Amino acid sequence: MQSPALPTLAWMAPDWPLLTVLCVLLVAVAALVAYAAACAAVAQRFTRARRKRPDLQQLHPPLLQAAVRFPARDGRATIEAWYLPARPQAGAVVFVHGKDACRGDELKSPSLALAQSLRARGLSVLMIDLRGHGDSSDARLTYSEHERHDVLGAVDYLRSLGYAPGRIGLLGASLGAATALRAAAAEPAVGGVVADTPFADFGAMVRTQFRRLTGLPLWFLPGALLVGRLLSGVHALAVRPVEDMARLRGRPVLVIHSMQDSFIPLAHGRMMARAAGARLWVTQAPRHIGSYAAIEHTYTAVVSDFFCLHLLGSSIDHARSANDAGLAGDAAAGVAA
Repeated sequence: MQSPALPTLAWMAPDWPLLTVLCVLLVAVAALVAYAAACAAVAQRFTRARRKRPDLQQLHPPLLQAAVRFPARDGRATIEAWYLPARPQAGAVVFVHGKDACRGDELKSPSLALAQSLRARGLSVLMIDLRGHGDSSDARLTYSEHERHDVLGAVDYLRSLGYAPGRIGLLGASLGAATALRAAAAEPAVGGVVADTPFADFGAMVRTQFRRLTGLPLWFLPGALLVGRLLSGVHALAVRPVEDMARLRGRPVLVIHSMQDSFIPLAHGRMMARAAGARLWVTQAPRHIGSYAAIEHTYTAVVSDFFCLHLLGSSIDHARSANDAGLAGDAAAGVAA
């Protein structure tokens, strides 16, 4: 009797071309997932501020009585602030901080002394927390696109207190500077702006800083911007404050920028000042938003004179003499006007 034939094992031989294709697809999918995860992590970081709560009230209890709140002009946020009135209420200045900061920390150094100097010269001060910062409403960062409505809400609040058009000024730093300038471009009631270290073009800035901030190659940037747009609803590359500056021509604007700022290079300040027809004050401060801490006395004199002149109509001769004296004093410290 013949034994049955053994079944052939040909069907069990590996299909190498198919396996190769499957391996390539698996690696591609894994790489795509890793790319998407990295882009999502970067976008999350770039569209969320690190909350820093205002703490000056612990050292200065009267600030607890100065707390106010009001809606942003777009109605999408409630803004917390400190209102420090001068007597009489002839003019007012809104302080606008940058990313990851809060009221009282607008200039990377406690700014209450600057606020009190302005009050001593007859200017009220409103120090605000932008949305997503401090104690204000939660929100994604949009690098001035939505935040400008918080500043416009501050202008509305001051107008409701009786401040006249042209008697309201804005002082902003970094993100706050770009935001203040864009708000002023949209609101003729703003009588003057001091912009400390504004960026002119968010896309240009982030391309320059992306590798340093994230440790990732630049080819992760398009994916991060796409995820950021999905999270915030804003196309970050379209955020170009410089395009709004022509509307500020003929209005008082002072741009302050450090020659040694490596985060937002001086080219941004020059571009913004040129577009707005503004005065540019270049300092030798050693870091980003470092001018106030480096030359506090002169900074206070220059900023106070600017706002007194343009919001209160103080003597031009007086303002010039104080300004010139301050700038002359800075010459020894390496500061150029």
